[in-house]
Amino acid sequence: MIGIELPTLNTNDSSYTLVEWLVPDGSSIEGEEPLAVVETSKASEEIESTGPGILHVLVGGGQDCRPGQTIAYLFESAEERDSYRASAATPAAASASPGAEPSITNAARELADRHGVSEAELRGLGRTVVRTADVEALVRRAAASAPASAERQLSKRQRTVGAVVTESMRTVPAAAAYAKVDVGQAEELARRLSERTGSFVSLPVLLIKAVARRHAAHPLMFAALTDEGAVRESERAHVGVTMDAGRGLYTPVVHDAAELSSDRIADLLTGFRSKAFRGTFQAAELAGANIMVAPHTTEGTVLATPIVFPGQTCVLSVGAVDDQVRLDAQGTPRTHRFVHLGLVYDHRVVNGRDAMALLKDVKEELEAPAALG
Repeated sequence: MIGIELPTLNTNDSSYTLVEWLVPDGSSIEGEEPLAVVETSKASEEIESTGPGILHVLVGGGQDCRPGQTIAYLFESAEERDSYRASAATPAAASASPGAEPSITNAARELADRHGVSEAELRGLGRTVVRTADVEALVRRAAASAPASAERQLSKRQRTVGAVVTESMRTVPAAAAYAKVDVGQAEELARRLSERTGSFVSLPVLLIKAVARRHAAHPLMFAALTDEGAVRESERAHVGVTMDAGRGLYTPVVHDAAELSSDRIADLLTGFRSKAFRGTFQAAELAGANIMVAPHTTEGTVLATPIVFPGQTCVLSVGAVDDQVRLDAQGTPRTHRFVHLGLVYDHRVVNGRDAMALLKDVKEELEAPAALG
């Protein structure tokens, strides 16, 4: 008998939802194959078998579960499974079957009770599994017609963001610095690359590439503080990027970004935006960042001061482009395109001199961007 334990998929969550089993209880598993879909506050992830055997489900579809919990067993034979079932104190949980009453997760039930959502309203959703996101949608519809002073429940995803922000503000003594960057040449390069490759190459794309290229020169900016006086350096630059398509904040990761072309990074960001809108990220796409880039490019935004994510050392932000007129060497007025580049860093790991060195290098990359093509 081999136990299938639920791995830690999102360090910010204490529980997940087992959405559905992809194979029926009692099925014969040939080897490593997807067994179940688990949903965290950020993504959905498939849980695979650890080997061959007869599947015995312990946690039914639609139920909440926790990291490290055994959700199923794999038995060597049907006889071994039958023997276990005969002696088990409680029977295995069954997945929801077609036409059955909806399975309502514990968290969804608690939220529904708190906001007075009726059983009929939950059944009326027409879902096999009712999760907190479904109840939140019902609550939002009711709140739309309620007085402005009515209490509004934050979504699970926003509560997770809040937990990360709180942890960052509690544990990271952050400092910040800003640089003014002439991005005229970078924008021209982005335009040419977009025309040549068909990919949407933007200023944030070039910023990600520029940051990743400076990994070797500034290893502490990509390091993680492990305990007092020690850091864990990274071998490669894995650049996270903050992204909000109206469905909550996500931080997908461009892995090994220094080795990727700008048009490849652009394609990844395009795919990430689509997944951010649909909320369909896989856990691996949100894991592993050792530095962060935070675009704040809405027109009129000048400066932004993002948080340093726990486990990282710094984050760079970029504001919207601002046109300014300056005189050239001959005294002729010319329009220049500027952004403000921000750097927030963990002062426990690096000091201002090191931070300014990275900021200066990234500024130079963007102002003379030939190597970013």
